[in-house]
Amino acid sequence: MGKKRLGIILLFFLMLSGCAGDDNGDDMSDTSEPSESVGYNNEISEDMAIEEEVGDSDFSSGEGEKLIGDKVIRRVQLEYETLDFQKTTTYILDTVSEHDGYIEYSNESSYSPSGIAPRDQARQYRQINYLFRIPTDSLDIFLKDLKGMDAYKLSENIGAEDITQSYRDTESRINILEKKEARLNELLEQAESIEAILEIENSLSETIAEREELQSRLNTFDDLIDYTEVHLTVVERPRIANTRGEGLSFWERISEAFVNSFYAFYYFIQDAFIWLIYAIPFILILAVLVGIGFYIRKIVIKNRKK
Repeated sequence: MGKKRLGIILLFFLMLSGCAGDDNGDDMSDTSEPSESVGYNNEISEDMAIEEEVGDSDFSSGEGEKLIGDKVIRRVQLEYETLDFQKTTTYILDTVSEHDGYIEYSNESSYSPSGIAPRDQARQYRQINYLFRIPTDSLDIFLKDLKGMDAYKLSENIGAEDITQSYRDTESRINILEKKEARLNELLEQAESIEAILEIENSLSETIAEREELQSRLNTFDDLIDYTEVHLTVVERPRIANTRGEGLSFWERISEAFVNSFYAFYYFIQDAFIWLIYAIPFILILAVLVGIGFYIRKIVIKNRKK
């Protein structure tokens, strides 16, 4: 009797498991049916997703590679002092022209050593700031030719910026956008509804705008790479020390300090005398007012005594 009950119970569990299997099979068959709703919106979304995946793979593929450094921007800063301003600037401009460079910016100003006398009467010395663009291939020869100039070089700084990775990333992004633009043009030709056409045209205009912006950035990179920025300053001085630099002896330093102080005092006296000449009318007026004041005071004191 016990064995019979055990058999009935086992048979009951087998029947339940069989029903559960049938239900699972039905659910799987229901979920495996594909959706048939396809439109231009889905095509555009899928296309953009593919482009993004391609873009991610292109950008990340070079992370482990060592940059060659073939895209480098160089910048140079130079500062000179000269006794003959016109001769020095003419030499510089001629040298720039010989190396097919050009002036991008220049600013000339003047100054007085003492700053006491009026600007239009005191001895003025000139200074000018240039921003040249020199072909990078000719930069070393250009700097070498400047050494023949009759001027004293105060400083020279040469720097370089490696933009290889940024340049390659921009190129890759432009290629991706060009492929995306071609794909959108194909979809535009296949589009039938006005809604789909408008949506594709909107996406196409955004793609073109982004591609042109990146292309402009790439053109700027090319210009900075091909033509080096040279910032050059020339200052006219009344005197330039005969010996400069490190290693001067104690007596040489004393001699230079004495001569420099003499020149400073000399130009100070010149400007002070010119300022005094300009101040003569004011001094005379002040003297007259003081004289009138003393005269009135004298009369007042005299009347009080009476």
